[in-house]
Amino acid sequence: MGNRANIVLVNHDGWQLRYSHWAGCRMLDAVLAGPAMATRYILARNTSDFWTCELWSDGGLLLDLVERRLLFFGEEIMTTMNERRAMFEVLKAVWPDYSIAWAYGATAEIAAYVGAPLLLRDSASEPELKLATDPDRLHHLVTVAQGGQLRAWPLWWGSSAAWHGPRLLDMLPTDGQRSLRLGIVPESGVHVDVPEKTLGIWVTSPVPGLLRWLPRLWPGWRIEFWEDRYEEQLRRCGSHVTAPALDLLSGIDEARSWLKKRVLQSCEDSPAGRIQSLAALIAAEGLPRPEVGPEAVRDSGERPSSAEWQSFERACALVRATRKAA
Repeated sequence: MGNRANIVLVNHDGWQLRYSHWAGCRMLDAVLAGPAMATRYILARNTSDFWTCELWSDGGLLLDLVERRLLFFGEEIMTTMNERRAMFEVLKAVWPDYSIAWAYGATAEIAAYVGAPLLLRDSASEPELKLATDPDRLHHLVTVAQGGQLRAWPLWWGSSAAWHGPRLLDMLPTDGQRSLRLGIVPESGVHVDVPEKTLGIWVTSPVPGLLRWLPRLWPGWRIEFWEDRYEEQLRRCGSHVTAPALDLLSGIDEARSWLKKRVLQSCEDSPAGRIQSLAALIAAEGLPRPEVGPEAVRDSGERPSSAEWQSFERACALVRATRKAA
């Protein structure tokens, strides 16, 4: 149990690896206030001499103080596009002169940055292809252009249908929809152009190993990786598939509100806090209190100082004002 993350700090003395058991799905906690807080956050984590297998890493962070680069992945807030794009704009303001990037290659990309060996997945994933019950909520969008027609499938999200290779075309549930009006921007997508033998994919959540496996899974196909640019998929679908326009103002407000609760402990701080609460509830029912090891609850994370939180608030306000005036 946990949300594992490998965290790397690079300085003039070289690089050092650290580990967090609970930070994997909340990496914005580390970086929201800029380099000073991020450095402090990293140094508060346990040192480590091994990399977590990429299949078991939910997040990761690399801060290069020499080249002034920030590379990270793993954040539940940034699976929704309004919040994702908004937070990247805010990070630009609190990390001046830094290159900021999402590690689409997950842990393998961070390990490769420092030339470290990593245990890589040795088999392809086989995600279930199941229709989403509500396309107005997060989903994985698959679209196929074939025979002069376009068909669309909103599927359960969490992995990519691209893992199945060309046999995906025979595995999709139902015949798909000729037109689709989405109530939300999806979490990820796959577009298959059969006449052009081209595969386009984009993602927001970690997909360990997928980019490395695609040439083997789709031999003879041209592969286009669009990072998080869902607009590329919609452009190829024309008027057949539409989604709401980005709302960065809403994204700023939603992300800021959630981070304030999460980081400043207005709600349970982390899975570590939930473990303690669960143990207390069990004991309150007269049942034997479960033993909670120190490693399970020690990693609660560094919090921003008042000044650091205010710098994040100012950055949110700046981006909001800029977007509102545009």
